[in-house]
Amino acid sequence: MKKLIALLAALLVLAGCSSAPAQKTDEELMAEGWVKNPLENGYVAAAAELPAPVDTTKTYKDKDGNEVACTATDYSADCSSINKDNLHEYLNREDVLYIDLRDYADFGGKHLRNFEVVPYFAYIFNAEAGTEGKPQLFGGSVTAPVATYEESVELMEVLFPKDATIFFMCQSGGRVKQCITLLESLGWDTSKIYNVGGMGQYTSDALVSVTSNPAEMKLAATYSFEGLTPAK
Repeated sequence: MKKLIALLAALLVLAGCSSAPAQKTDEELMAEGWVKNPLENGYVAAAAELPAPVDTTKTYKDKDGNEVACTATDYSADCSSINKDNLHEYLNREDVLYIDLRDYADFGGKHLRNFEVVPYFAYIFNAEAGTEGKPQLFGGSVTAPVATYEESVELMEVLFPKDATIFFMCQSGGRVKQCITLLESLGWDTSKIYNVGGMGQYTSDALVSVTSNPAEMKLAATYSFEGLTPAK
């Protein structure tokens, strides 16, 4: 949790490696795409503009093999504008929160560096949440979620800040689609939330340098919450 809060603070700063040209006015620099760096009281190059999360020019095949056009509310990996083919172009941005929704065991075995792990099925959602041995924040369904604790929504806002741009990944993209639908049901604006797919799809050489793959590491985790108030 502390690591996540630290990451939220980092989102307040846009930084870069380039230096702004000298002998230019503030108006000229901003017109050329430079942004103010509050840490150094100078200017840095602005990060490349992100595409909309869903690419509505794409199509995918449904379970019957029919070609279906992607819509703005289709949160599947098939319709994402950022995926295994181009994610490497959007990594290490200070204006993005990178989150892996797999559990710690899968994350420890292979993951992309700089992604924070928040286990979706362990911590966020289970249809039977609130019953014995199922401590997740929400139960019911992702379109009609039921809070397990009085603090459930507050914790979601800490984990997934409403004003943040978020890149979600999991193993295949299915958990991400569920999570985005859940967030939308809870009032999140999904126009800055991306389904970048699953670790199982990331085999490109372009990502080798940012992939951690220690197959020898094994991890068993127990998930629980402490100090929360059961919802009435």
